Amino acid sequence: MFVRKIKNRWYYTINEVDQYGVRHKHEHFGGFTRAEACRAYRLAMAEQDRTGKYFEPSSMSFAAFLQEWLEKYARHYLKPNTIDTYDAAIRNHIVPTFGARKLRELTTAAFQDWVLELKEQYSKSTVKSIMSCLRSSLRWAVANRHYLLTNPMDNVKLPPYRTAPKKPEVFTPEAIQAIFKQFPAGRPIHMPCVLSYYTGMRLGECLALTWDNVDMTARTLRITGTSYDKKGLPKITAAKTASSARTITFGSKLYAELKAQKLWQDKNRFQAGPFYREDPQHKFVCTMDDGRQMTSNNVKYFGMWCKKHFPGTSFHSFRHTHATMLIEHGLPLDYVSKRLGHSSIYTTANVYDTVTDKREKAAVDAMEQFL
Repeated sequence: MFVRKIKNRWYYTINEVDQYGVRHKHEHFGGFTRAEACRAYRLAMAEQDRTGKYFEPSSMSFAAFLQEWLEKYARHYLKPNTIDTYDAAIRNHIVPTFGARKLRELTTAAFQDWVLELKEQYSKSTVKSIMSCLRSSLRWAVANRHYLLTNPMDNVKLPPYRTAPKKPEVFTPEAIQAIFKQFPAGRPIHMPCVLSYYTGMRLGECLALTWDNVDMTARTLRITGTSYDKKGLPKITAAKTASSARTITFGSKLYAELKAQKLWQDKNRFQAGPFYREDPQHKFVCTMDDGRQMTSNNVKYFGMWCKKHFPGTSFHSFRHTHATMLIEHGLPLDYVSKRLGHSSIYTTANVYDTVTDKREKAAVDAMEQFL
């Protein structure tokens, strides 16, 4: 008998002979203790002895398989935030519905019907995340573990969400003035706001920015990663995509803001002394008064304040505002796309195609000149 522990789960291995007399070695999830894995091994062997039949791996429950997939594939090859998204989809949606079913009982029809039901209850992004988790895990079941011959998710289609394209909410000049009056320099939230407004950076990119990646001489910011919250603690991961890793130039106003931020941090460091809680490895640009790295939880109040005073807006509206201003001032779409870190110019076009009324007015004025 061979059992082994992988992180906090135990697995057992048995030799199985198929109907053609070919011997196979398979490893199965046995439980959370060595005793449970040994018991599962004995039950599997007893079933083999009793029936004389080949014990098909596909007879394991879908819940047990998903645990195996998370431990042996997802946690080694996927990004932490993707794992968190998939883990939530498994716990909250997939296991409650399909967890007790055997792998071999999963069908394309069952998944397609379920997706149609999900469409009536959840947003498009939520349903897409659930479908992506199912596709990825079952693809591994087919290609890597050979538990299934085909992937029952291959022909499952996401039904169309017939909603009008949502116009990105931007801040008006009056709103920008009100925001920086309410959150002036010297308040922690001020720095991520000015960074996003002047550069179009995402919130996670602002919070992950370190002084090492700020070149005050060349006036450039180098985006190398993003920050997200995991159980209330900040986690830094690599940039979302290859195009997200980029260098952004900035002007004199952001230069002055960055100099003021540096002086503010130096003052807080001096006043707090040994109680200044700065990360010893990373000197973050956006910090709390006591030197701690800011997290997205620290920005929640700002989001609530925005919704109250400027309905429909959020922190992300800084990014929309920045992109809109660039487009309205005639900068090429490919440059705007590169500056925002979009993976494709089509993403930029789809998001901001309906954004500018000024372009519509300019088109009308141009046509009227010929009459």
